[in-house]
Amino acid sequence: MTNPPPPQRPSTPYDQTLTETRAARKAFEAQIAAARRRRRVGAIAAIVALVAAVAGGATWWLGRDTSPASTPVASPSGKNCDTLTPVTLWAAPSMQRAAHELAKVYQKKPDSPCVNYEVFARKPVEAMLGLGKEQPERPDAWIPDSPLWVERVNQVAKLGAKQVTPFAKSALVVAMDRGEADQLDGKAAWLELVASDTPIRLTDPRSTTAGLLTLSTTLPLLSKEQGRVIIPKLAQQMAASDDQLFETYLTKPEEAMAFPTSEAALAQHNRFNPKNKMVAVVPSEGTPSFEYSLITTSEDPARRKGIDALREFLNTAEAAKIMATFGLRSTAVPVTLPTPEGSIGDIKATASPNAAQVAAATDVWQSATTDFQLLSVFDVSGSMNEKVGNTTRVKITQEAAGIALNALPRTTKLGLWVFSSDKGPNGEDYKKIVPMGALSDEQHRGRMAAAAASLGKEVEGWTGLYDTIWAAYQEVKANYDPERVNAVVVLTDGKNEDPGGGLSLDQLMANIRQATDPKRPIAITTIGIGPDVDAEALRKISRGSFSEFYGAPSPADMTTVLAKALFDHECKDGVCV
Repeated sequence: MTNPPPPQRPSTPYDQTLTETRAARKAFEAQIAAARRRRRVGAIAAIVALVAAVAGGATWWLGRDTSPASTPVASPSGKNCDTLTPVTLWAAPSMQRAAHELAKVYQKKPDSPCVNYEVFARKPVEAMLGLGKEQPERPDAWIPDSPLWVERVNQVAKLGAKQVTPFAKSALVVAMDRGEADQLDGKAAWLELVASDTPIRLTDPRSTTAGLLTLSTTLPLLSKEQGRVIIPKLAQQMAASDDQLFETYLTKPEEAMAFPTSEAALAQHNRFNPKNKMVAVVPSEGTPSFEYSLITTSEDPARRKGIDALREFLNTAEAAKIMATFGLRSTAVPVTLPTPEGSIGDIKATASPNAAQVAAATDVWQSATTDFQLLSVFDVSGSMNEKVGNTTRVKITQEAAGIALNALPRTTKLGLWVFSSDKGPNGEDYKKIVPMGALSDEQHRGRMAAAAASLGKEVEGWTGLYDTIWAAYQEVKANYDPERVNAVVVLTDGKNEDPGGGLSLDQLMANIRQATDPKRPIAITTIGIGPDVDAEALRKISRGSFSEFYGAPSPADMTTVLAKALFDHECKDGVCV
């Protein structure tokens, strides 16, 4: 196929802060983080003093301090605890606020354990990358919104988590403007919603639960002829997340489209945007549900005890009432939830899709979406050996790279280079480790996995960044695949420091401008980890080549940034950026 002239990369949901619901969630997490900093100020001061004395400066990415406070802590209920054991939970975004409230209420009970719960929102792909055993901000427990993600994370991140019974559910609904819903004459069907002249807009089924459930539910209803027309149309207008779709409804209502989301996410949107409420449309055939379960990931006995105790509370009548205020339905205690005025259809639960249905749906989707050819380029300069808690930068990176490799579609073409200084046979700053190849080839996939796992053996030298980016760009250009999105993905923890001289930033940008063919675009996505990167230079390089710079100044940002860079793509008319 021939790609049309590529658009500049649009602002992603992560880059924008206009949506009130998202801003509220960010502010909410900031409050939690601030409270944690206040509790840890004494420990942090001690760490800073020690580092200053021994190393003469601060190190990057200190591991989280899990040591208990040295003085007795009294909980709000009045019970006395010698210490409060910190327990960190990651939750699906539509569950985060409810989970925080549930944990806060439970923590005040006299019979609750001496635990301090902290809850942070993580999307499925972010959790997938962050649950690796080398990740410094790995949580003690995880609340996904579907057991399908537990299976997926067990597969790609080797988590080994046990499935547990869900404590809450939230129906999959279609969020729609009330005026548009009024035109449905009080009824709707899945086929009508996905096959009309103005179909609903899906989030990516490969990385979002709403997209996954919708596609798996509707695909069996389509004939082969319908599928050949409808699926590509849905894929061409794919969105990265429902954050983005809610935001479009608020800021560009003329461009807004109806979209599948959870009943809880819709309730949250309406709570924070009373003047811009949407209604819920439930297809007459019924609808599957988001299913929330509390998965234990910690091996620490005290933390596991706190998680088990919280799990018991989540199945009580008191917890059911709290969840109902957030639009969530308890699986243990029946509750009645109000629906937004003007909504269509009653909640009629159907079975969630099984693994085979999901695999079939994602295969069909992948075939309708433009594939990627990615040359991944990893910094292995000496600074990548710096400590991060009990691990190092390079160990964190190589594990995350391995998980991402397992999560990428098998139709992806992928290659791997490393760079520092004097790495190549003729003194080049880079070394070509694995040439470009399809992940569907098991031998190539094995070579990629082995290369990702051995990045630590390559660490030494300076940071020959600009020469490497230019060489990688030329490599992709020479092997351009017009049937794919072609990109270079560069991960670095520093700035250009090339003892051999090499290109300046201005020279690199001039080379890229001269070599760019708008009909054969090549994106350069840059990922900066730690505080020492030249963000301005990396941003200039990426924005000059149809992509974006992603910064990860702290360990908590690493998995989110990698997930954004690799899995969040906007697709329009077959062109993905």
